[in-house]
Formats: sequence, C-alpha cells, structure tokens
Amino acid sequence: MTTDDMMTGGMTTDDRARVRGAEARAAVWNDAPRLSETLARAFHDDPLICFLLDDEATRPQKMPRLFRLLFKLGLPHGACDVTSGYEAVALWRPPGKWHVPFYQYITNGREFLGLFGARGGLRVMSIMDTVESRHPKEPHYYLQAVGTDPAKQGKGFGGVVMRRQLKVADAARMPAYLESSKEKNIPIYQSFGFEVTGEIKLPGGGPTLWPMWRKARGD
Repeated sequence: MTTDDMMTGGMTTDDRARVRGAEARAAVWNDAPRLSETLARAFHDDPLICFLLDDEATRPQKMPRLFRLLFKLGLPHGACDVTSGYEAVALWRPPGKWHVPFYQYITNGREFLGLFGARGGLRVMSIMDTVESRHPKEPHYYLQAVGTDPAKQGKGFGGVVMRRQLKVADAARMPAYLESSKEKNIPIYQSFGFEVTGEIKLPGGGPTLWPMWRKARGD
C-alpha cells in the first residue's frame, strides 16, 4: 500500500522539509493516534483501502482504526517510523517478519471484526492471501504502508521518513519490497531504486497492485 504525492523522489529532500529540519524517528505506541490519523488522511482515495473498506459511509471512521491496527501489529518489530511533526509515516517490516500469522487475526479479532465484520473479514483475508502468494521469499525489508498528510505532500517529508529504513536495509545489505496501489506512484519508487516485477490483480473486481523490488545495496 502506498499513497501519491508523498515525496519528491530520489535522495534529494525538498527544501521546505529541509528548512523545517524534518527528521524521522522510530514510532512508539503513544504515537498511535496521530500516526493513524496521518495515514488515514493520506490514504483517503487509495484504491486498495477503498476496496477493502467498501462502505463509503463508514470508511472515514474506520480508516484510522485500520492503520492503528496495522501499526499495533508492526510495532514489536521496531521498523515503524514517523517524522517529528507527524507529517509522514512509514510502516516497515524487517526480514522474515512480513507475514501476519493467523493467530494475530484471532488475538486481534475484536478490532478486525469491528472493521470488516465476519463476512467482510473472510473477504479481506482472501484478498490478502492473493497478495501474500506473490510476496518474495528472499529475506528483505517490506514497506507495508507509507503516506504523507495531504497538507504536507510534495514537500519532502515522505522522502525523509522512507529513507530511514532504507539506510538500515543498505547497512545490512538487504533488498526491499513494496506493492504500489497506484500506477502513477511507480516513478516515485523507481527514484528510490525500486523496480516493477509484475502485476497483482485482486479477485472480486479489485484494483491492480504493482509489486516492486529494490536490490540490496552496500559499500
């Protein structure tokens, strides 16, 4: 999952983010409310999120809860980052931790069912099974979601938050992976070294995702 206009590309931070001294740091649980709201605003028109939360009337209220749950599941792995003013957020998973075990759906069942209901939950799990079936098996850093508050898009904050874990991946000489849910975002990710490896067509009339792989780097 990704969102558009989140960064200015490559390794050059937009002057407006630089002038403000924007930095990224590891997120902690106390960041959950503001972090989740930032991602909800960033993903308001995302094709995948709109497909998963297909009720337009309840979607605005459910989106922050969805990102709060994703953050909760990813937080123990220590790879979720946020900029100092909550302008941008990146939810990463380190090597070997990209898969969400079934037991986590059970232990977080109240939150999951509150978002999707019983029938919708089965639909979402089927969709995620399709996505996960195409997930690379080679160890890598997985960018699960990244987004910038619409009011701050195009000002470099997305690049700031994204580079934090890319530096970690490069230091470990590990590749990275993401699925872009908007075709127009592909050039942005290419500027960070990601390349399209195919297409994932979701069942039930869902949107197309573009898996993208970034080769390992290092000195």
